Amino acid sequence: MRITCACCGAVAYFPHQTGVNRKPPIAATQHFQNKGWVVGSNPRKDFCPVHASPAKRKGQKAMADTVATIADKPREMSREDRRIINDKLDEVYAKDAYKSPWTDAAVAKDLGVPRDWVAQVREQFFGPAGSNPLYDEFLKETAQMEVAFRTCEEATTRAEKAAAEQRRAQGDLCKAMDSYRALARKVEREISR
Repeated sequence: MRITCACCGAVAYFPHQTGVNRKPPIAATQHFQNKGWVVGSNPRKDFCPVHASPAKRKGQKAMADTVATIADKPREMSREDRRIINDKLDEVYAKDAYKSPWTDAAVAKDLGVPRDWVAQVREQFFGPAGSNPLYDEFLKETAQMEVAFRTCEEATTRAEKAAAEQRRAQGDLCKAMDSYRALARKVEREISR
């Protein structure tokens, strides 16, 4: 029987006995371990005495040469891109503002182009973003609803905490009342004798 080091390829042998008196399989493992080998669960985990410590095994691995990838230059707006954005802005931009529900971000998402391109074309040919009144109202009401919801949630949390404290206090009072009633019954029995 033989064992091979996974790091350096060193080989060791165990005298395999033939005949009537055969040694159990664990004997081979013990033989190699007594010689300083690390016997793993598979051949890739077997190591010779030189590479038996994990620190020595780590030093044997060669570092892979990694090449730093260079980020691609962001694509620039072509004449065709500018024309498509301009056509879309013709559809969704009124005199001084976007029609509802459009914004720079919505146009960019719809066309699949960067938002900066849309803003650049809009500034150049149509003017300022001129917010969408319906969308502005929506954002304002959303903010108000968020504040109202948070306020209500905090009040509910405080009320639940107060109710839990009240239940605990009532439980303590019930225990005190029970002991008081027991004392009152004892006093009544003593007086009635």
